[in-house]
This record gives sequence, C-alpha cells and structure tokens, in this order.
Amino acid sequence: MIKAAFHRPAFVLALSLVLSLTLLPTAVHADALPLWEIGIGGGVLRIPDYRGAKDARTYPYPFAIPFYRGKYLRSDEEGVRGEVLMSERVKFDFSLDGNVPVKSNDVEARQGMPDLAPTFQIGPALNIKLWHSARDEGSLIAFLPLRVALAVDVPELQHIGFTFSPRLNYNQKLRFIGGKWRVGIGLGLEYGSEAFHDYYYQVEPPFANTTRPAYDAQGGFAGYRSIFTFYRRFSDVWISIYGRYDRIDGAVFEDSPLAVRRDGTTVGFLVTWILFKSETMVEERDWKYY
Repeated sequence: MIKAAFHRPAFVLALSLVLSLTLLPTAVHADALPLWEIGIGGGVLRIPDYRGAKDARTYPYPFAIPFYRGKYLRSDEEGVRGEVLMSERVKFDFSLDGNVPVKSNDVEARQGMPDLAPTFQIGPALNIKLWHSARDEGSLIAFLPLRVALAVDVPELQHIGFTFSPRLNYNQKLRFIGGKWRVGIGLGLEYGSEAFHDYYYQVEPPFANTTRPAYDAQGGFAGYRSIFTFYRRFSDVWISIYGRYDRIDGAVFEDSPLAVRRDGTTVGFLVTWILFKSETMVEERDWKYY
C-alpha cells in the first residue's frame, strides 16, 4: 500500500473534475494566451457506478482550478499533464481517468460485499496524427494511453492493476450559435489487467450466494467505448457538453454476476469562469489542428 493524505469527499469532487477534463477537447487558439489563469465553475456529472453496473448516479460539483501553460507542464482544458515530446505528427504526454466510489448496499448486485473505493488511473499516452486539414479544420488522432490504476482507500493508495484504452478521435471545428465550436467524436476499445477486473467483477467465495455465484475475473478485452464532446470558449467563459457510451459485449468479465448491464452512459455539463490571469502571455497552438 502507498500512504496518502486524502479525504474522501474532497477526492470525489476532484475525481468528478478529472473525469470531466478527460472528456474535454483541447482549446483552439493560434494566438497568445495567459501563462496562468484561475477559474471557478461548476457542472453536473451522471455516471454509472462502474462499467456493467445497473445503476447510475448524479454528482453536482463546484470547483476552483488553476490553469498553467508551461513548456513541459500543462494544467488546462485537457487536465493536468506533462508534455514530454511533441512534433507535427506525434505527441507523447500523460493521461488521466477514474471512477467514483460505490457503496455496495446501494447496489443490488453487490449487497453484503465490500464497498468500492474511488479509483484513479494515470499513465503515458502516445498521440499519432493520422490526418488533418487546415482548410477543413478537422483531424483524426490515434490515442494510445496505458495507465496504472489505484484505489483511494483512505489513507492508503492500493495498486489495482493496469488499463489500456486505444481510441480513434475525430475533431472538427463547426460554426454554431455565432461562433466556432469544437466537436470531438472518439471510438475505442478497452482492456484491463486481471487485478483491475478483479476489483470490480470478482466474487470471492465468502460473498457468494444462490443468486451471486463465486466468480474469478480474468484480464483482457473489456468492451467498447465512444466519447462525444462539444466545446467553446467565450472570452473568459468556457462551456462544454460531453457524453460517453460504454458496452461490455464480449468482455472477459461479461458473465460476472456483478456485470448486470451490457451498456452504460456518462453525461455531463461544465461551465468555467476565469477570474484572474497572468500578464505574461505564451503562444498557444492546438496540436490537433496545425
């Protein structure tokens, strides 16, 4: 176990923000932006308890967040990341994902089982630009993230395996409601290690019953995922609408008694207002479009 000083309510809000930011497309600017900005905002996130769960829950969340546009360290519309390498066709950085905590007594399939702590995933990601058109303002990106998964069981971090989520992302700028909005559509596959699938789908013999037989999860294919984002910045206000659709058809854990539904949908809405900004400006160009 790795010790950490986290408080669960604060972490749930932070995790909701991480989930939102991972779905936001990059802001598109060919001119200069402030080196740092501080914004406040809020949104609503509706997300299944886990992939394959029957129920979904709604999480409203306010937040204050700093944005920083350094040469290698970035904290902006894409979340917090380190940009290690970037050329015209290839970018190497770090990506984030996660899931909310689950109280087993609130989930029919998990009655009497241990609660699930919130999970956090982080790791390197290779981005390859397969096609782009400056005239049509569109691009097709292969996104290849490999992440380590951690469960935040206060006050410890528990390593629970690895995930791999290759995806094709199509990005397009569209004129709509008096300005250009950024639309992103992603289609991909999900894979997980045995330890990661054990965390969500395994049923140990002590928790088995007549309707929930013992089950040993395996590592491998975990289904399909599609992502949609719709985003625009109005001066100092950012608006984003996003969605994520998952299917577990053919997943190695599809026959787990804890995988009740074959599909699940995550939807959210996020608004951010910039209150303070740096006088120092830096060039900001969206890698997807140049």
